Amino acid sequence: MSRKTRRQAASAAPAPAVPPLAAEPAGMGLRLFCIIYDGLLLLALWFITTMLLVPLGTPDSAAAKHEITVVAPAFANFVLFPALVAVTWLFYGYFWTRNGQTLGMQTWRLQVLRADGERLRWPDAFGRCASACLFPLACGLMSQVAFKSAGAFVMSVLLGFLGNYLWMLWSAQRLAWHDQLSLTRVWRLPPEPKTRRRFFGWFAEKND
Repeated sequence: MSRKTRRQAASAAPAPAVPPLAAEPAGMGLRLFCIIYDGLLLLALWFITTMLLVPLGTPDSAAAKHEITVVAPAFANFVLFPALVAVTWLFYGYFWTRNGQTLGMQTWRLQVLRADGERLRWPDAFGRCASACLFPLACGLMSQVAFKSAGAFVMSVLLGFLGNYLWMLWSAQRLAWHDQLSLTRVWRLPPEPKTRRRFFGWFAEKND
């Protein structure tokens, strides 16, 4: 086989991003901590998105009175809300396709991969986000039909979101419901080996 053929074969078949042998399925508690951590970052992105879009949907009469928080219901439902959903999906999609870790997941050494060990691609990331929304959305719609209350809708969505992770209690492989639907896995990586510097840290590092 020529050198050019070997290079083409290597580029056509990248090595799978299989987790280390010491990796284990991530627990529910750690995953929820990561969601809270990433949620704080998402709140900042949502705030920026809202500040950019709300003035566009503010009626002229409200703008004249400096009531920039007043937007038409149609604008809120069909522009602002989809924009916040898109920001959320792009946030997770960017980190999941880059190295399988959001900032919160890096803190607790978690990594999401496909079931075959490969890193997620954009279709995988969107599929995972959509899978995570199915059960909460179903709970919210049922609550809306039964109670017709915005508060009950929000509470039902949150309970449905938590239900995705409670599924891990019955899963032998510690998989959340959206893990199974999207064919993805979340791993807890082993800690990286510590290094110490010789000669007061001025020269080369040495692993312990």
